[in-house]
Amino acid sequence: MLETYRQSLKMPEAEEAFDLIFYRPLAYLLVVPLSKTPITPNQITILSLLAGLVAAYYFSIGIPSALMLGALWYTIANILDCADGQLARIKKNGTPLGRLVDGIADYISSVAIFLGIGYGLETVGNPQWWFVIAAGISSALHAIKFDEVQCAYIANAKGVHNIPESEMIKYFQLMVAEQSWLKRSVIGLYISYLKFQSKTSNRKPQTTNPEPRIVNQQTKRMVRLWGWLGPTTNRTLLIVSVLLGNLELFPYGVVVAGNCYMIYLMIRKQGSRV
Repeated sequence: MLETYRQSLKMPEAEEAFDLIFYRPLAYLLVVPLSKTPITPNQITILSLLAGLVAAYYFSIGIPSALMLGALWYTIANILDCADGQLARIKKNGTPLGRLVDGIADYISSVAIFLGIGYGLETVGNPQWWFVIAAGISSALHAIKFDEVQCAYIANAKGVHNIPESEMIKYFQLMVAEQSWLKRSVIGLYISYLKFQSKTSNRKPQTTNPEPRIVNQQTKRMVRLWGWLGPTTNRTLLIVSVLLGNLELFPYGVVVAGNCYMIYLMIRKQGSRV
């Protein structure tokens, strides 16, 4: 059973700490019985999105009891968000389109959550829309940078030069074969994101082949540090803020502490040239 759990993980050393110690173990308890049913990973993704939207609704109410329900539903959303990928890996039925749907659902849920926080603070007489918007933008930047470093680690571990470029080829082929104009449009937007990620990663072709273990150790340290800015960590900060009875703690933590930490990691990354 432990081996099956390991197979359900993307790559343990590249995972966020909160995923490894909390969300993914709980998701696995759900995935085991679901793996014997016709339920698909995409259906779990939709359930995760719905749970995130319910959480956003409760956050928008603003009163303590509603915020607690929002935190509970957001915890469920995060568990389901882990479960869809784990189910796909166990069933071995993951698809590029499924990963794309998962990413889109995450973005929709995140936007709804920040809107809910903004309305919730306004409802209790403490409007901070500009600060909440700044937190939303900051959270997105944190997720993009973590994704970049995580991809760098996985690329080194798998011996792939540039994951965004290889993903672009895969999704371009998928877009060409797709009949639906809506799906083609969505895939095209994702390809544009991959192009942006490839350009900003600053990963140049290597003229030498460094010993893989050394390269992986260097990137492993960085991916662990960047993991504290990953999407799951940001979501957990929101849940903890609600449990502490201080919803304002979340946007302040993301904008002030989070951005200061990101700047520190970017300076450190430039020095190490990961």
